[in-house]
Amino acid sequence: MKNNFVRRTLTSVCVYMVLFTATTTIASAGESEDFIDKLKSHYYKTSSITAFSLAYRYLGQSDAYQSWDYKAPSRYQAFKVTDIDLRKKHYAQNVVHHFTGGLLVDEVHFQNDNESLRYEKNGIFLGKRVSKQNMNSFERYKNLTLMNVDFFAVRPLFEEINVGTNIKIRQSKLSKETTLTHKTPDDKTMEYVFSNSPLRLLSINNKSRRRIYIYDDYKTSNGLTFAHSLVKYYNGDTVPSFITQTDSFTIIDKIEPTKLQLPDGYGPIISDSDTGLLSTEIAPNLYLISNASTNRNTLFKVNGNEVMVFGAPVNRKRSEQTIELISEQFPQKKITSVYVTHPYSDHIAGLKAYAKLGAVIRADAYSIEAIKAYPRFKEDLDIFKFQTITDDELIDGVRFYVLENSRAKRQSFAYFESNGILYQSDFLEVPFDNTIPKILPSYTKTFIDFIRSKQLKIDRIVGHHRNNNISIDVINKLYDSNRM
Repeated sequence: MKNNFVRRTLTSVCVYMVLFTATTTIASAGESEDFIDKLKSHYYKTSSITAFSLAYRYLGQSDAYQSWDYKAPSRYQAFKVTDIDLRKKHYAQNVVHHFTGGLLVDEVHFQNDNESLRYEKNGIFLGKRVSKQNMNSFERYKNLTLMNVDFFAVRPLFEEINVGTNIKIRQSKLSKETTLTHKTPDDKTMEYVFSNSPLRLLSINNKSRRRIYIYDDYKTSNGLTFAHSLVKYYNGDTVPSFITQTDSFTIIDKIEPTKLQLPDGYGPIISDSDTGLLSTEIAPNLYLISNASTNRNTLFKVNGNEVMVFGAPVNRKRSEQTIELISEQFPQKKITSVYVTHPYSDHIAGLKAYAKLGAVIRADAYSIEAIKAYPRFKEDLDIFKFQTITDDELIDGVRFYVLENSRAKRQSFAYFESNGILYQSDFLEVPFDNTIPKILPSYTKTFIDFIRSKQLKIDRIVGHHRNNNISIDVINKLYDSNRM
């Protein structure tokens, strides 16, 4: 990404606003209408485009709590190919996600007239199962995609009926730029900045949602000139929130029918809407809590009058549901501890509910350090109690192992020795239907090599994500099928 591409934000957004004070003239309503007509003429070639395919690279926000080290946040990366038919309201997107530790997820989602579905080509999370999406998915992905292309992003200006009233224009003599402020029908304030020579969109400031889009790197491809680079700043961010680099834009007649249907061999279709939790005893005094979609799994162990919980779900609501279920099942027993494997946000965000109970949070030293630094806990940290676990430590019949790995700087797992049950989070990526994924991240190999070296007797592995009944046979097939 070019340096001037990022630096332009300071000029276009901050310094630019100061310069406007002294060098800007407010134009009349008639001049606003004239400039809109000029834009319509400029973008005339693109006005008839109703179906297209867009290929682009994408960098997401830096996320400390989805990174190998929370002190050195990394960006999520993806490569996306999105086909959209604006007339039929169809879309199909193939996206290859690059997650921390070398995890690649090759995912497809689409919407046709009757259904909106999501599946995976390499079966990391879903296997052959299919996730049902909301039929509003088209609108969501359409709006996100159209903002990536400058000639689509300006279309709301051309749809305005009362230009003289709702669009104000300002001309900057110093920068030779024109700013349009548009009051939209849904009462949003949108500010568009154009260079006058050549006529190009430079930025959009969605003041109502605090989102700034900077367009740059204009190139001509297939007869169309458009910005190949886009940097987005959300909620006052001073560094780019999202960065997009367009590789290609192709006009199409329609989306290929095969992209709007499931390939053979996929199913069943599942829904994430079933959030009701169920507790099942899987060994003496050891219980599994999950729901129909098995998107999150929690274990709890009963020791006399005390309850040990393994896994703090993704948010406060899920933690409270879990606590309520345990309390209903064992009203006379007290939750005294909760264990987390590593400090990713989706594994620690629900901890406050347990802290309020007075439960001790068990984790390795690095994870505890990260939890203490988690911004959402800043105001309530005084109610948190911690117990540091070390590698090969035995606590109340549960042995804990702490590993260095490429997924998180430290990640641990719990082994219930007397039951042959192992609880882990992100070491293993095996879908619920036991489809053998077509990729073996290095951290998964590290985990399998470790449990083999320790010769752990394992009858069942419970994953915090999805599959809660992984067998050694499945692990061996995963390992063997991905050997170089």
